[in-house]
Amino acid sequence: MKMNPIMNNADEWRLSPLSAEDFFAGLSLIFIAIFSISVYVIMMKIMKRQDKEIVGYRFLISAGCSDLLLLVNYGIWPGLTILSKSEIIPKTWRTWQQLYLDWAWFSMVSHYSVVSWSRWMAIRKPLDFRNQKRKTSYSLCALCYLVALILVLSTHFQPWYVTFYYEPSSYGMLAENFPLYLSGGQSALFLAFHIAAIVPPIVFYGWSITLLYNRRAKMLLGHQQTVQNSIETRLLMPCLINVVTFIIGQVLITVGTGEGKWAGYTVMVLFAANSALNPFLLLICSKTLRKQVLDLLGVAKIATLDKLETSTVYRNIHAVNGDFCSSKLVSTDTGSGSRRFLSLPTFRSKEDFICGTPV
Repeated sequence: MKMNPIMNNADEWRLSPLSAEDFFAGLSLIFIAIFSISVYVIMMKIMKRQDKEIVGYRFLISAGCSDLLLLVNYGIWPGLTILSKSEIIPKTWRTWQQLYLDWAWFSMVSHYSVVSWSRWMAIRKPLDFRNQKRKTSYSLCALCYLVALILVLSTHFQPWYVTFYYEPSSYGMLAENFPLYLSGGQSALFLAFHIAAIVPPIVFYGWSITLLYNRRAKMLLGHQQTVQNSIETRLLMPCLINVVTFIIGQVLITVGTGEGKWAGYTVMVLFAANSALNPFLLLICSKTLRKQVLDLLGVAKIATLDKLETSTVYRNIHAVNGDFCSSKLVSTDTGSGSRRFLSLPTFRSKEDFICGTPV
């Protein structure tokens, strides 16, 4: 019987020593994952400390958990298979491995809608949103993981379902039956789910930007409000960029799967990039998080609290005071050594509360 030439190449590759290409592919995937995970963990630690009062952090923490799983799944795991020249797990476990990988992936995809909704709520109904209970927030996040589990359990054991597995010689993953994957309905199903998943973020972010634009003419707080509006606009950008990256990545993944080892490597990088970009986009767009991360690392100290841009909208109403106002320290250097306080605007009704900031 004539053996499959792909299997011959794979067997020959496994028997040969690691090459410079192998080291580059394996180590770079692991480095991307570990570096991104390290930054993400630091940011999540900071957000967890403040999630009682900053409601939006709860949704970012949950999305971060799914991102961490993906960084392991598509960074560390394939990197180790390349360096060890082994699939690592037995072939009989491939089905359960695929179920877990799909669950983690679709959990991340489901978060696009929930996070975009949370940012829209912070602008559309800021008073209601900032008073949201932690139980409610994390229950909504838990739905992302539940929906993903229901999806994979309802499709995974169908006769048309094709299992993918890590193939070290391909620097990525291969399908056990790629023609069936394309023609059997699995590819179309996943495409439909991905399209459905990106529609809500596009609607919510577009709506949010429209609201922010329209409210420019209704500003009541002068220059301070102008600065606040600018912050709102900047903090929408990370998710918009991430959605665009996701769409481009899905096209490249579909085209590149099974087209050679560097195509397989690129697919792994694209899978990981969906999650790896998030912490850096947040750091770029959120001055508050950036300063706190640098302070935690001891790189830079936060000189004065007045320069923090933490939103009053994402702060839980019970974390400030009963009449929806708060005071913050502006400076201790007034010449006389006294401290000056700046009172933030007081909102006593939903009608008075007209702006919001998605953090």
